[in-house]
Amino acid sequence: MTMAPVRRHSRKEAGIFVERHSCRTCRNLEQGRKEVMEGRLKGRYRYGCSSQGSGYVCGFLAGDEDLETLFCNLWHGQSERKPEKQKGKQKPETELGENLQELFDRWNEWYLRGCPEDRATDGVYLNRLRLAIKGLVERIEETLEETQYPECYYSPLPPEAAEDYMADTDSLVKSAERALYQYMNSPDYLWLETFVKEQSVKGKRDQKAAVFLDHVRALEEAISQNQFLRMKQELRQEGLLAELAKYRRTVSEKGNKASGRNSRKGRKGISGQFTLFGEKAS
Repeated sequence: MTMAPVRRHSRKEAGIFVERHSCRTCRNLEQGRKEVMEGRLKGRYRYGCSSQGSGYVCGFLAGDEDLETLFCNLWHGQSERKPEKQKGKQKPETELGENLQELFDRWNEWYLRGCPEDRATDGVYLNRLRLAIKGLVERIEETLEETQYPECYYSPLPPEAAEDYMADTDSLVKSAERALYQYMNSPDYLWLETFVKEQSVKGKRDQKAAVFLDHVRALEEAISQNQFLRMKQELRQEGLLAELAKYRRTVSEKGNKASGRNSRKGRKGISGQFTLFGEKAS
């Protein structure tokens, strides 16, 4: 299916999407207040929001994980101080219009570059956003007079995406190939291959080593079979090389300690032999 990005409207802010912002991390979220939907949206629900004019978050949820794909310009981190008199600063039509525009902007961003989350395909996340847009459009129709509808209300609803859709797959493959090359040619991984081959008895250290080896197998398989979501998931393991370096140091330290103990045992045995020899000679 070929999809064209939804028309975007000019805004003063550029790059409004911030990955860490989401309803899940917002202090305005009121999970103790829940509205279960009926009719066409049956099976979906939404939580309360202390800052939204509607009193609820700006989208309908299929599961609590959807909270990570929702946010608005009223977001406040849980560690931040909440501004006083937050409510009543904006007219309902302004607030609803900005919230809707943000959802359109986010849909375009994720369609072109992919969703920052990787537990599902980009197509799944895009369709969740599409439902959120549809729900907010209906909220505008319920809340405002037609003369108050924001400009973005007249933007077309984004098309439904294929469930397996992944954005910018060419860049994804190149990134996966580059990551695989760098990983397999790192000094720590080259050491790991030699270390594993030298082990005759499998133990806990070998199980830990298997984690680092499995990363290579997973990436190779994902690239060869064009498994784009799996590539994305494996690429998110940025700290794997640091963990491998730490594992190598741990193994080396244990090996040095073992060598030291064996060396001391050997010296004791030799010393006793010389003592016994001396006593016999005398």
